[in-house]
Amino acid sequence: MNTGIFVTGVDTEIGKTTIAGALAAILNDEGYDVGVMKPVQSGAVSLDGKLVSEDTRFLKKMSKSRDPAELVNPYLFKAPLSPYHAAKKENAKIDIDRILEAYHNLQKLHDIMIVEGAGGLMVPLTDEVFIGDLARMMGAPALVVAHPYLGCINHTLMTTMAADMLGVETFGIVFNQCMAKKYPEPDFELLSQKSQAPVFGLVEYMEKPEGKTLVNHVRSSLDIPRFLQCVKEAIKGARGRQKSYEQRDKKYIWHPFTQMKDWIESHVTIIESGRGLTLKDVTGAEYLDGHSSYWCNVHGHSNHRLNNAVKKQLNKISHSTFLGLSNAPAVDLAEKLVEITPEGLCKVFYSDDGSTAVEAAVKMSYQYWRHMEPDTKRDRFLAVSNAYHGDTIGAVSVGGIDVYHSTFKDILFKTEFVPAPYCYRCPMDKMYPECSIACADLVDSALTTNRGLFAAMIIEPLVQCPAGIITAPHGYLKKARDICQDHNVLFIADEVAVGFGRTGRMFACEHESVTPDIMTMSKSITGGLLPLAATMTTSKMFDAFIGDYEEMKTFFHGHTYTANQLACATALENISMIKENGVIEQIQEKSAELADMLVRFADLDHVGDIRQRGLIVGIEMVRDKSTREPYDWSERVGVKTSMEAKRRGLIVRPLGNVMVLFPAPASSISQLGEMTDILYDSILKITSQE
Repeated sequence: MNTGIFVTGVDTEIGKTTIAGALAAILNDEGYDVGVMKPVQSGAVSLDGKLVSEDTRFLKKMSKSRDPAELVNPYLFKAPLSPYHAAKKENAKIDIDRILEAYHNLQKLHDIMIVEGAGGLMVPLTDEVFIGDLARMMGAPALVVAHPYLGCINHTLMTTMAADMLGVETFGIVFNQCMAKKYPEPDFELLSQKSQAPVFGLVEYMEKPEGKTLVNHVRSSLDIPRFLQCVKEAIKGARGRQKSYEQRDKKYIWHPFTQMKDWIESHVTIIESGRGLTLKDVTGAEYLDGHSSYWCNVHGHSNHRLNNAVKKQLNKISHSTFLGLSNAPAVDLAEKLVEITPEGLCKVFYSDDGSTAVEAAVKMSYQYWRHMEPDTKRDRFLAVSNAYHGDTIGAVSVGGIDVYHSTFKDILFKTEFVPAPYCYRCPMDKMYPECSIACADLVDSALTTNRGLFAAMIIEPLVQCPAGIITAPHGYLKKARDICQDHNVLFIADEVAVGFGRTGRMFACEHESVTPDIMTMSKSITGGLLPLAATMTTSKMFDAFIGDYEEMKTFFHGHTYTANQLACATALENISMIKENGVIEQIQEKSAELADMLVRFADLDHVGDIRQRGLIVGIEMVRDKSTREPYDWSERVGVKTSMEAKRRGLIVRPLGNVMVLFPAPASSISQLGEMTDILYDSILKITSQE
């Protein structure tokens, strides 16, 4: 593994190129194979009718680089403006992926990379990406080149603070006397203390800085032994980080839904960063996130608008209690949620995640009947087999996946289950649509048999995701809701996994014009940045809890981080982005494209069923296609397929024998194509071996 140093400045014309070239030459002299890069050059000169980057020529000369110019300097613009504005002037657009691809290709060729930015960290590359963002994406710490003149402390610390804000480590600081002008002695000690970075020294003014003279001058001016030690530690650290993190992970951590014996015996992927649909581990390997980080990421990783929403709120307040107080982001978000959810849902109860949202929902519905029917016998819930609603005890009680829930059966409250609307393995041996959704009639039978005993029915609208992406036939949701209304039983829609556009509508209930009595939501509510959940109710539900203090009708339930300001502010920005960017419409278009990509999977010998709603996909693998015989759990076919996909650069997780593809709505058509290609090849390889 190698590393990089991103040379930036506190201003333009500060001598970044001079310092970068000299340090590249010094590293070369010390035996390092050094690569150089100038990602974007504005103010390029014309030579023989061709634009040329003098900075790039200098860097290549000093480092003795023979790398092709298109890698070292992917973009050249004539106008002496910021890269963004220089490109705009030429009706061009800078492709960040092109720059990163060039950087990664150069990384493979060298021990260390010296990258010179354009101006300072806050210089725009595109309308969304700054120079500092590029440094973070490269994983390269910043070497700050500063002037020693009046104001240098302010300018230098503003740059290191910008680096911190952008998530870029400061490698060190070099002062460069770029003008023949007297200067006050910079306070190195104060700067190092405040920036938490070493100051390597000050390079005094040179009339014509070039060649060996420049190298010797810089060597004599800076603390080069300290600089080289920092480089050595950076390279050593990069090489040893995977081993260190993996060892400590296995020593200290207990992972969710994981057999730790297998984990301890396996290689561990340590994710360090992400951008868009790409995750990057500490070794530099990259993966497409086909799992949207457990079904929650909407706009891609490191999205600027969402990150900035967090930063903006963080500078005001990160958290204050919601018990006895309120806060502005929570109020604004509640108003917005009422606006975008099915009509009739008008009250918002905040919590932290999907499980706690469901926990609140089942407790609300249980207590509701204690207020409405003081002598009520409603002591149970109705759920769907293979249901999953979370891992807290109330949520587990209404869950129907034995492998997750059966251990705790003796401490769960009463829940009865109706068969899942699982058309591929229909519990009634019928065919849709000729069946007229007969499975929904079983809801009526259950409620009739125990009339007056059910507090509520809870359901995952349209898709039972953890059950293996079981997609209900159209009409099932509406029919179940109508049956519950006929029996005066509350209806809870658990939209935790399917809400915020995943199925092609903002909420899955909208597909069948259903307004539940209670709706739960989490996962995508903040776009995948921070934990937050909401349990929404109708006024009918809310009013049942209104009474005098001594009546004890209060809903005694809450959490420390209820309505956390950071999360609420992020959720507001997420919803704005979904609306402004036409995300729902994009999902509908991409879903159609994805459906076409999935057609060929049906020809695989061991693919029994392909299920899709929006951008949610389940591909069920079977031992025998004709009989639908499943693979045995012990064969771990799903696990093996997901590991093969990861080896090919795609992160997906199986649910038993079902491979789940759950990409973020931000996925491009080409990325969806790449994901399906990898998944197809992985399924083919593993099932051919079994």
